[in-house]
Amino acid sequence: MDLGVVIGGDLREQAQLAREVEQAGFESAWVAETARSSFVQAAVACAATSHVTVGTDIALAFPRSPTITAMSARDLAELSGGRFILGLGTQVKRVNEQRFGVAFEHPAPKIAEAVEAIRAVLRTFAGHPIEHEGRFYSITMPPFPGAGPAPGGVPIYLAAVNRVMAETAGKCADGVLGHPMTSPGYIRDVLRPSVERGARAAGRDPSLVNITTGVILQTSTDRDEARRGAALQIGFYATTRTYRPVLAHHGFEDLVEPLREALGRNDFAELAQIARPMVDVLAVVGDPDECRERIAAYDGLVDRVILGGAWVGAPERVADNHRAIIEAFAPA
Repeated sequence: MDLGVVIGGDLREQAQLAREVEQAGFESAWVAETARSSFVQAAVACAATSHVTVGTDIALAFPRSPTITAMSARDLAELSGGRFILGLGTQVKRVNEQRFGVAFEHPAPKIAEAVEAIRAVLRTFAGHPIEHEGRFYSITMPPFPGAGPAPGGVPIYLAAVNRVMAETAGKCADGVLGHPMTSPGYIRDVLRPSVERGARAAGRDPSLVNITTGVILQTSTDRDEARRGAALQIGFYATTRTYRPVLAHHGFEDLVEPLREALGRNDFAELAQIARPMVDVLAVVGDPDECRERIAAYDGLVDRVILGGAWVGAPERVADNHRAIIEAFAPA
């Protein structure tokens, strides 16, 4: 089982963070698209490293055209010498419509077509024509000449929480990116069977679809502090209705509305308090030995775990947890 690490924060510091992940012997470094662009962060990480894989977990699919996404991915593959993974996600309806001003329609078939269109655009860099006329996208003109094919190709992973999107990833993607608010049981019972079902429906070998998941990992000798950080992150995630099936699978569905009410009041102390019963199930928390034992439970269920801590909270605590993760899990 490969281990990756999330990097983030101030762009002026991310190059050093990426080098630290590489030097510590981790297989991959991953960037998110929250406050900062995933592609800009990935460019920083690619340029700063020489052999670690760099991936987006995730880049938003719908606010960008497939052509822009393909061009960005090709550039990152070139910059990294073939070490880039394009992780794509739909995000949720409210974020698409209210933050990015784009329609949120039929997310599973639309992102499946986006993957098809992105691959078609990537092929144009090797001289192939493009005539993509689909349900959601029409692309009949290649990018301007002057750039060659992506070195090593561009693997495309899809983020998935629920069954339909996981099946979609199995049908069309090179890998799936499981949400960090998860558990070995959810991977075993929901995510992995759905990916395999989708792959078989498309006539694909399920073993060819990489199964990667994030985790919420808070490691510290101060157990209470670690639990508070994890609870705050879980509470924040759990207010999103899209993630309700994860909570329902673990018997926590009745906490969704109280969490939403606390967030609506900006009462983060109450949010974390409500979420505390979920910490031991939907996060990895404790001292380094405890956390290593908990992460080992994913071995055999997934091909890769992306280690990332809570990012809702004080920046200094985020940085401290990142350093603790590197120290506790460094393979080298």
